[in-house]
Amino acid sequence: MNEAYLEKRYSNFIITLLLLFPILINSVKILGNFILLILFFLGLYIAITEKKNPFQIPELKLFSWLTTGYFLVMLLSILIADGFNAELYHLGRKIHFLFAPFIALAIFQVDFSLKKILLSIKVGLIAIGTVAITGPLLGSMINANIFSDIAVAMLFLSIVQIFSETQQERIVTFIAALMGGYAIYLTGARGSWVSFLILFIVFVGLTYKPFIHGNNKAGLFLVLLCVGLLGFVSTNDRVESRIKLAVGEIQNWNSGHNANDSVGLRLQMWRAGLNAAKESPWVGYGYRNANKVASKHAPNNKRTIENKTHLHNEYITSLVSAGVIGLLALTALLLLPLRIFLSGLKQDEKYFYSLMGVMLCVGYATFGFTHIIFGEEHINAFYILFMSFLLPRVVGGDNAL
Repeated sequence: MNEAYLEKRYSNFIITLLLLFPILINSVKILGNFILLILFFLGLYIAITEKKNPFQIPELKLFSWLTTGYFLVMLLSILIADGFNAELYHLGRKIHFLFAPFIALAIFQVDFSLKKILLSIKVGLIAIGTVAITGPLLGSMINANIFSDIAVAMLFLSIVQIFSETQQERIVTFIAALMGGYAIYLTGARGSWVSFLILFIVFVGLTYKPFIHGNNKAGLFLVLLCVGLLGFVSTNDRVESRIKLAVGEIQNWNSGHNANDSVGLRLQMWRAGLNAAKESPWVGYGYRNANKVASKHAPNNKRTIENKTHLHNEYITSLVSAGVIGLLALTALLLLPLRIFLSGLKQDEKYFYSLMGVMLCVGYATFGFTHIIFGEEHINAFYILFMSFLLPRVVGGDNAL
């Protein structure tokens, strides 16, 4: 076999994995992470045999240092807090970030059309929407909040080229957005609903001038999409009842009652976590120790808070776990790529990659307000895979759209 043939086979194999990932990550519990494991070993093989270092390749350098740095900060927090008694197996949930440079190396420079991965995302949305309508959610094996957050990210990634697509492509996009939106709605995850609204505002804001302003067809299509989503939502009163419930729980908390409800418990955890962080502000108490420490600062529901694995806010959880250093590592992982993607919006050849990157970063930043974003394997895998694909293509040169 000649070298060109082997390279073609390798490229086709990587493309197949990339196309399968959006379909499987939110539907079959293990396969999305298994794809990342395969990519890691392939990247490691390339690094060894071809002597390629992802920390030195210009397009991969920032991503490699950000992800590895985040993992090392979490490792350091455990070692400082627990010493030789550290339960390092907890870091298994963060292993994606240690593997990330080699995952990015495995897919680097593979000739891959953006339209193909967008179609794959749309197929994934249609699949989960179909099952949501006809039976139990495909994501029932996954935490509902995680499932819903990933679905929100998929939906907004899928529509980035909507105003430049053909009529047939727009029909597929329209169906995928409706099906994915309905699946998100059925989960009842209010935090994901808020993220959806924020991302919608950001998307309209970024695309208004280049695509929507003065374009009646683009504006009409956006209106039809909104009407379609609202039509799905209006089929029953789930949204209204969930919003009323949240308002009532907040009022109950403000009145000083010992609230054991969803919102009240979150507010208790946040306050207790912030109080705990004051006693160890720089390095925290160690990854996975946040709830145990925060429970000591909670006036009520100590056992309930201690038995949970996070504080239902990624920023407070990171602050308590790894201090200001951990919080900076977390925000750098979101904001530095976001800055690059925003700059990339000014370049035509990088525009759609950059728009996807902005949606990804803003989405994850908002997921962190009420959910966990870098402490569960599926949500980690989704971020790492798409950031591995998008960031090098914006940092680097021209790419086919």
